[in-house]
Amino acid sequence: MARRSPYCLLLSLLCAAPPVWAAEPVGDKFPDAEAPLGVLPTSEDALIDPKMARSWGALPPRAFAATTVDFGFVYIRPRLSLGYGRPFTQWLGVDANPIAQTSGLGAYGGFRVEIPHVDWRIGGRYFSSFEHTFLVPQGSYDRIDFERKVSDKAKTLTWESELDLSFNLGPGRLLVRGSVSYVTGVPDGRYVFEETLHVIVDPPWVWRSRIAYGYVFGSRGQHSIGPAVDLLDVPGREDSRTVRVGPVLTMKLSRRVEVRGSFVFTVVSPDRIGLKGGDSTELGLRYRWASE
Repeated sequence: MARRSPYCLLLSLLCAAPPVWAAEPVGDKFPDAEAPLGVLPTSEDALIDPKMARSWGALPPRAFAATTVDFGFVYIRPRLSLGYGRPFTQWLGVDANPIAQTSGLGAYGGFRVEIPHVDWRIGGRYFSSFEHTFLVPQGSYDRIDFERKVSDKAKTLTWESELDLSFNLGPGRLLVRGSVSYVTGVPDGRYVFEETLHVIVDPPWVWRSRIAYGYVFGSRGQHSIGPAVDLLDVPGREDSRTVRVGPVLTMKLSRRVEVRGSFVFTVVSPDRIGLKGGDSTELGLRYRWASE
């Protein structure tokens, strides 16, 4: 029998072998295919649920229900919103939220309009204090005056309108805020500590403004940090102007979760009531949800 050439043997093996095709790139023909764990580096969107839109603004306008919950050290502030548009981005509707903190309980309800670069709300806020009473009028208060129990626990209803304007400026964003508050429920001849504005009020009027600049960073400019300056005035009190200064931080971990910090301290005030007179107590998380 003639001996087979090695080349003939190799050719017969190749012909008998099943065909092997080059692998298709992942996501080309098989968009749901995933690379084995550890083969590719961690995605910058590792905290984003791939089944969700990247941002609330990417969703179509619609009627919706939404919630926002701020929670942190000694406070929790849930809010329910009902409206039409793109939640948290471009919409109009109503806000309602209970207020729960160590100093008391309350609730807010009002109308809100939000479009790119503009956010306006108007409504009423009721608060019942666990700690503070209505105050005997004085030109200035210290901690002892402030904590003295001179009447029934304070209960107030504050009507408020607030407007935010935001602008892209250089490597960050500029925020300009203005609000006017009308405080009711205070007996004649008494002052009161407004628990949300953190200022002692000779009712009814209070106005507040804020200028803040946030330097943006992150792969998509989703985080920001920068200084804020607050100016408050109570027209009913002489020399009542209050100035607060400090940094504000926002870190968006996903469309739904943010880390928020506000460390704004009082530098000018007629009163010496410590941290109660500042906006320095917010350090926590914000969680958002909306019907889709």
